[in-house]
Amino acid sequence: MAEYLQSYAEALQERLEPFPEDEMWDSTDPENDGEDSNSEGYRSESSFEDDFHFPSYEFLGSVRFRKGYSIPSLNYSRMIALSFNLPQVVGHSLVGEEIFTLFLDQPCTSISTDTLISAISAVLGADPLSLTLLSEGVPLEPDQMLGDALNAIAVRQRLDTGPPVLVCERRSHNSPETLLGRPCHVDVNLNYFPGPGIATIQAIPETREFVTRDRFDSWMIYTKLEVLQYQRPSEKRCRRDLLKPRGFFPRAPAWSLPDGCQRWGHGADVWSATFALPNIKRLMDAHAECTADRPIPRYQMIIDPNQFVRHTEEGPVWVPCEFDVDSCGRAQLVGGTRSHQHPDLARQVALPILEASLPLLAKLRRPQLLLDRRRLQAVFKAQRIILPPKVGEDHESEYIGMWHVDGHREDVVAVALYYYHVDSALEGGDMEFCGREPLDVLAIADAGHNASSFDKASLKKALVDNKIRCRVPICEGTLLVFSNHQLVHRVLRMINKSGSEASRDFVALFILNPASTPLVPSRCALAKQQMLTRTLRPSGLPPENIQAILALAGILPTEEYAKELRNVLLSEQLKPTGEFVGRQQNVHATGNGCVTMVGWLHHMLQESQPPSWDYPRDFSPGWKHFRALNRAPGKLGRGISEVFSKGSSDLSSSEAPSLAHT
Repeated sequence: MAEYLQSYAEALQERLEPFPEDEMWDSTDPENDGEDSNSEGYRSESSFEDDFHFPSYEFLGSVRFRKGYSIPSLNYSRMIALSFNLPQVVGHSLVGEEIFTLFLDQPCTSISTDTLISAISAVLGADPLSLTLLSEGVPLEPDQMLGDALNAIAVRQRLDTGPPVLVCERRSHNSPETLLGRPCHVDVNLNYFPGPGIATIQAIPETREFVTRDRFDSWMIYTKLEVLQYQRPSEKRCRRDLLKPRGFFPRAPAWSLPDGCQRWGHGADVWSATFALPNIKRLMDAHAECTADRPIPRYQMIIDPNQFVRHTEEGPVWVPCEFDVDSCGRAQLVGGTRSHQHPDLARQVALPILEASLPLLAKLRRPQLLLDRRRLQAVFKAQRIILPPKVGEDHESEYIGMWHVDGHREDVVAVALYYYHVDSALEGGDMEFCGREPLDVLAIADAGHNASSFDKASLKKALVDNKIRCRVPICEGTLLVFSNHQLVHRVLRMINKSGSEASRDFVALFILNPASTPLVPSRCALAKQQMLTRTLRPSGLPPENIQAILALAGILPTEEYAKELRNVLLSEQLKPTGEFVGRQQNVHATGNGCVTMVGWLHHMLQESQPPSWDYPRDFSPGWKHFRALNRAPGKLGRGISEVFSKGSSDLSSSEAPSLAHT
């Protein structure tokens, strides 16, 4: 149990995978940080000439690749021992756990390496090129026949773990000013990082292409408010990098994925599966009937985290449940009767949904979660979206969501949604996602010339054709898990085709970032209330009188106050949390040029927007279509793609985010 409660930083340092000794490079050596600034690998903070000896192609718009310093490679594989009892072939792990069973309708003398590899790849759903057949440890040739020697056959599977996630710390002596091409300086907000010497920063080394086709070897760092991207320095300037890589993030647990599990989009941390959890609907419907809480016509709050908050200096914050997750992917609710305001529902609803979500949460990489043998905090919510009956042929009852991320003062790193009821009369309502990574840095004058290349066709290719965004159909039983740090999401247009009220009901678990300071959990927030309740109960006072005493003592909010505060918080949450817009306060150009970073901008970062942020509208043909990403789709079944079906004359360069239709 002690390791479940170990601090995140300590657990990460103990579990991270150090770089292979033959792939270490000098920038990871702490003794080199004090190196003489005249040495070849060390340059002054303002000297970037080693990255840019060829100014003619380093300006934005030159469409040349900017290569950063090399990163150690990471290769995972597993061995699967094969036992033959033809026609049955069984694959076991080295500890004896059965991985697969397949059937071959051929005698062993006619089975070739290729035949067996094809059969195994089909049952594993793996790329045949990732599999190597071994006999007594020696690889077999593709066309080699197995014959009768079947006693020492195994298969080695190279595992695709996605891009490597590196654990880094911030260097103490380096400036937060970094680069994206020669003229573009990116100012990284150091408030997102722990102090120097604390290696908990996750960074993904990735070659990313902007809309205008500029490509960089970049660091991608996913945080609550924004996705940070800057160019990884050249080999000669590797010690001047803001980050110092320390090793690879611990390998994610290989928990079995449910049948029909699917990843959506290209490079998006969005996973779904279908589960039948029939008890949840019965429990939630009974609770919804008791509370009958409809703060606005389209929403019925069944479990409302806005009514279970703790007051802090920054304002009210949600109170989370806690779960202990073991190495096998089983979870245990912590706190007993203090696990939540509704502990029975937390145990019978939140717990099974979390357990079902754990294999999908283990697949997330942006950022990656330390899950096994850890205590996890999650906020429990259940809601019903209600659409009134259709009135006449020309009037459809509809619901349209807005782009948003979840959590306000809370650092929600991932979300698990389980849809336990979807009325058959509802049509549409897919969940659409779009990455929060910067889409481009547009430059004019001395900074470059790519602003004119930011047009409708290139934007469509990046967003639609290259699948930077994705959409997931929702049906009853859908379990949806996604990264809240990487993606914004919205509900697409949903209509009620029937003459009676229809609803879509779901449970949400907002997974709090384990790398952030933990929030005060329910077991602590309810401790004083439960202690005094137990003290007063022997007096024979009825429960309503005990509740009144707790309210007068300031320990328990009155029902009226709780709902009044809930309405304030809900009003905040129904407003857009950001928009697709240009941003200048974190980038600047040298000389007489001008640069603007474009992409999703969280509203908490918009306060210092300069008046000139919208200048690309005069230089970029695709600016109206980019700003129109904030617009809610007008047609059923359409999402971002609808924007590109319109001409520029149908759009506005000042398109603002739309509100949810509630």
